[in-house]
Amino acid sequence: MQVVLLAGGLGGARLAPALARVLGRGRLTVVANVGDDLEWMGLRVCPDLDSILYALAGAWDRDRGWGRRGETFRVREGLAALGAPAWFGVGDADLSLHLVRTRLLGSGASLTAVTRRLSRSIGVRGATVVPASDAWARTRFSTRDGRRLGFQEWYVRERARPRLRRTLLSHGAPSAAAVAAVHRADAVVLGPSNPVTSIGAILALRGFAAAVRGVGLRVAISPVVTRRAASSPTVAHHARARRRVLEATGERDRAAAIAARYADLVDWFVLDEADEAEARAIRRLGLRVELADLLDEERLAETLLALLRRAKQ
Repeated sequence: MQVVLLAGGLGGARLAPALARVLGRGRLTVVANVGDDLEWMGLRVCPDLDSILYALAGAWDRDRGWGRRGETFRVREGLAALGAPAWFGVGDADLSLHLVRTRLLGSGASLTAVTRRLSRSIGVRGATVVPASDAWARTRFSTRDGRRLGFQEWYVRERARPRLRRTLLSHGAPSAAAVAAVHRADAVVLGPSNPVTSIGAILALRGFAAAVRGVGLRVAISPVVTRRAASSPTVAHHARARRRVLEATGERDRAAAIAARYADLVDWFVLDEADEAEARAIRRLGLRVELADLLDEERLAETLLALLRRAKQ
């Protein structure tokens, strides 16, 4: 069974390694959001893509929720000492990846080709990772105080605090590799990532949602886990950002509301077992509901595999 996982950084980095293990080598393709990419000190930085690459290579800093494990930040400290903007946290080892990516892109290689090369270099195992688009496909925000901010400016520099009027997603072309992966997939899984700025940014690319609808089996995983405590500053920050972007669309940060957003796209919705009270509302949308432990990626991956096998019969 060939499975495509659409994902942002935090949710994708947590789930992709476990899902790759249960599916078996060569059966998972992760289509990574590039809407939060930025140019930093002249370098192309792809935060979601890189988190997923690091996770599949066993190098992701799970505790911090981004970057490489064991990272140091001497370059950022040096930039701050020189009076340069240092609000965006690129680590020293991480910097090497951005330098190589930028050089290869400058030589004319596509982001897909560069990602393939970086995957081999850092030891990605068990899955293929492709960018959702080879072009810049930046997500931007219009704030209630009249500003226009890029994703990282709002999310990192402003700590996701400004109230939003509107989220502006790119409608550019998806990468050929992402489209090809969907076309050959037996199932597509919408990962437990932000439904607007991660999954929504992928689906907004020209023709991509239609391609997903052509796949026989489509599953979405709730990014909302009501019982989850703010286990880290990253988790709390991520949840605040999700609430802000959903607020701007007039939607609630509840599993049933996110299921409604996906109702015309998927057949199944995977809900945290402690949020079973939302299942009835989700079923009324015409979706089938599967309960799972969304806080344990290994158990979630096993549940997903069982669901996919059962649904294919």
